[in-house]
Amino acid sequence: MVMFDRAFKRILPVASATMALTAIAFLAPVHSAQAQAQANNANAPHWMKFCSEDAKTKKQLCAITQELKAETGQFLASISLRELEGAKRKALVIAITPGMLLRHGLTIQIDKGKQIKGTFSICFPNACFSDVAVDATFVDQMKKGATISVTALNQQAQPVRFDLTLSGFTASYDGDPIDLKKTAEEQQKLQELLRKRAEEQRQKLLDQKQKAE
Repeated sequence: MVMFDRAFKRILPVASATMALTAIAFLAPVHSAQAQAQANNANAPHWMKFCSEDAKTKKQLCAITQELKAETGQFLASISLRELEGAKRKALVIAITPGMLLRHGLTIQIDKGKQIKGTFSICFPNACFSDVAVDATFVDQMKKGATISVTALNQQAQPVRFDLTLSGFTASYDGDPIDLKKTAEEQQKLQELLRKRAEEQRQKLLDQKQKAE
């Protein structure tokens, strides 16, 4: 996994900007994550594919990713299927918003199929990560499925479920990756968009407060 992760780090900066710019959903509290995900599913372009060549092996490392963000830019959840060219093993990397009970881990489920248990490997201030090994059979299930769900327990030991649509996954998986060289400008667009959305949200809250008074 060292070579796998090292190569993937080169994808992350630009890929994250692109996903955040195109996958912004409606603002919702954490306990309403399921509704948040459904709102995102109805409006976002869903899955995006990013690839990068490993300098040593010259093999392609690809990530097919869907990310949920609130209108203000708040991160909610993401699923990323990572594949290294020629390797049978694939990694399903799940990231969810902090504030969950880590010792209980999380579960992954495609539609009403078998639940897969995952453990949290590391947490950062903005997200906690779980890395689950999957194979070609699981990828086929993703292609045939409608929804992939990630469930964890919040601090009140209540389940929080993130539903991500599988619509568009097959097209993204089998299609060409996004040209990362053309997405540098989206970094700047992202910052401006999030700043604007945050300002609009603050103004909306102020207006509501004034009306209440």
